[in-house]
Amino acid sequence: MRAKLFVGACLTVLAAAAGAVAQTRHFQVAIAPVGTSHGYQTVKISKAAIGNAPIRIWANAAIDPDCSAHTPGATLTVVQPPAHGVATVSDEPYFVAYPPGNPRSICNDRKVPGHQAFYTAAAGYAGRDRVVLEGSSPDGQVRRIDVEVDVR
Repeated sequence: MRAKLFVGACLTVLAAAAGAVAQTRHFQVAIAPVGTSHGYQTVKISKAAIGNAPIRIWANAAIDPDCSAHTPGATLTVVQPPAHGVATVSDEPYFVAYPPGNPRSICNDRKVPGHQAFYTAAAGYAGRDRVVLEGSSPDGQVRRIDVEVDVR
């Protein structure tokens, strides 16, 4: 089942004629992912790293409303390693951040089973690097996560 995100927007429309009264109109906008090609959704993100300190670049989890691991679970793998560092995936619990309306938001105050991807730059490297991850969810959605890292 695909989740949909709805954003309420309010626009004030001003008439071009002199003396016109401003009108407020409310719209409901559905936000859908862009860049779905080759059977997967493409997500592009940017991160910054200081020296060779490891940073978390992505995390995913598949949990039930009682905060237990959903079966089958989510997956996360490195499909293109960085040229100037190392990317690793760790299967360890972490804190999630579901919005208040999500039934899983009760899980936000505890660590839940999931996967985390970390990036560590090579010693002495400064510049841009890139990692490509692939994550899947139990409902069959696959994401290709393209992570650009600015190492300072």
